[in-house]
Amino acid sequence: MRPEFLYNKIVEELSRNKVVAVVTIVSKEGSGPRDLGAQMIVTEDGLKYGTIGGGSLEAILYSEALKALKEGKPRLLKLALRRDNIPKDAIPTNQLCGGVVEAFINVIQPSPRLILAGGGNVGKPIADIANILGFRVIVIDDKQELANPQRYPYAEKVIVGNLEEEVGKLQYVKTDVFVIAYGEVETDYRVLRKLIELKFPGHIWALCSRNRCAWMLKRLLEENFNLSDYKDRLHMPAGLDIGSDTPEEIAVSILAEVICVRKSCSTPVKSMSIASVLIK
Repeated sequence: MRPEFLYNKIVEELSRNKVVAVVTIVSKEGSGPRDLGAQMIVTEDGLKYGTIGGGSLEAILYSEALKALKEGKPRLLKLALRRDNIPKDAIPTNQLCGGVVEAFINVIQPSPRLILAGGGNVGKPIADIANILGFRVIVIDDKQELANPQRYPYAEKVIVGNLEEEVGKLQYVKTDVFVIAYGEVETDYRVLRKLIELKFPGHIWALCSRNRCAWMLKRLLEENFNLSDYKDRLHMPAGLDIGSDTPEEIAVSILAEVICVRKSCSTPVKSMSIASVLIK
């Protein structure tokens, strides 16, 4: 299989917001079915392209690639292509080539997406900073003067329409970040409710006061939504408590918290969110 095909397939999967595992033979002692640099890719959907030798060697590495995809972490493996004299740190394959190979399984993640509901005064710097940080940005607003390619030239998508309806049309993955920053209480609530209805798999940040946050969560609970899965994924009010005042400062506080959550960091600056306390 030509390398162009494999690399195009990687790009294709990443453009579909899918994770890809790339298996590469990086070391070989003795005989083996493929030389150094032989590659195979395994997709999030379990499809396999290319080969690193076939047989039980390939079957084992395919299985390990699926595990790596699930964990989101790369791994280095040593495999023995013989039935005796197997190194202690090698996986036996029961093959008879006679050599020992090492394979590196790299997990390639697509650039994370930030979906922004509300392209106004605060939404604009949120999107601008997210773009600088390497996020793919999607902007949704019901006003074309606030959501257009000229205002957001870097955006993957700029969507104009009813926010609740447009939110329902998108497909989401676990790494997605959603920021609600429209600023009108009923619209913000309906967007949040739609995300809960859709079982949005990522983290949600809502720009709101503590009172509005409490009101929205109480209303969701009164409408019999189960929020237990969102206890640690709803960030309301959004952002770190850095005394932010201007739209740009508010955007910095929110994106700082997004980074902290994604990297599981600890910070002396407290989150402003009270959602986890209110969700029982």
